[in-house]
Amino acid sequence: MIQFSRRNFLVGTGLALLVPKSVSAQSSLEGEHQPRLDLPILAEEPAVVPVQVSVNHPMEPDHFIKSIEISLDTDPVPYKGKFAFTPANGRAWVAFQMRSGAGGVVRAVAECSRHGRFVGTKELRVVEGGCTTAPDKLGRERLGNPMLRLPRSMKAGEIVEVRTKVDHNSYTGLTVKGGKFVREAAEFYVKQMLVYLDDQKISEFQMTSAVSPNPLIRFSLKATRSGALRIVFVNSEGQRWEVSQPLRV
Repeated sequence: MIQFSRRNFLVGTGLALLVPKSVSAQSSLEGEHQPRLDLPILAEEPAVVPVQVSVNHPMEPDHFIKSIEISLDTDPVPYKGKFAFTPANGRAWVAFQMRSGAGGVVRAVAECSRHGRFVGTKELRVVEGGCTTAPDKLGRERLGNPMLRLPRSMKAGEIVEVRTKVDHNSYTGLTVKGGKFVREAAEFYVKQMLVYLDDQKISEFQMTSAVSPNPLIRFSLKATRSGALRIVFVNSEGQRWEVSQPLRV
C-alpha cells in the first residue's frame, strides 16, 4: 500500500492547484489574440465569398495586432492576402470578398506585436468554379475609379468604418481541364492597397488574384485628428489609382 505524508499531500495539492491557473492564463491569452472569422456556411457565389476577420485586442502603441493573414490550403490560389494594421486603426478588423475554388478550412493568422502569432479557423463550403478564369466584362480603359466613403460625422477617439472600392478585373489565369486547375493566362488583379492620413501610413493590404473583382474593402479607423484620408490602389502591372476625402474630427 502506498502511504502519503501530510507534507506530500500538501505539495501535491499545491501543484494540482497551480496547473489550472497556468492553463487559465494561456486560455485567456489565446482568447484575446485568436482571430475570429465570419463566413457563410455555404457560398453559392464562389467568386465573391464574403469574409470578415477580426481580433478582439487592444490597439495600443506598444501592444497591438500587427497583421492578419488569410489562406485556404485546398484552393488553387491558397493565399488570400495579408492585412497590416497600426494602432491608428483602433481595431484589427477587415471585410472583403474572395474567390474559392474548392472550399475547406479557412485559416487566419494574427500577429501580435508582443505575443507572436495566433491562429483561428472556420470551415467553408462553396459551389465549384470560384478560382477559374472569368470572362472579360470590364475593359482596361475603364479600370480605376476609386471610391471612398466615411461616416458623415464622427467624434474624437471614435472607431469608425471606412469603405473603399476600385473597378478592376481579378483573374487567377486558371481554368479547369481534365478535372485539374491549369494556368491558361497571366494573373491580373489589385495587388496592394495603402491607407494614409495625410502622410501618416495607417494600413497596408497585400492582396492576390484570389480577391474578388472590383474589390470592396471595409476596415476600421480611429478618428484621432482631422486630415486627408488617402487610399492608393496598385495593380499587378504597377498601375496606380488614388482617392482622398477630408476626415473632420
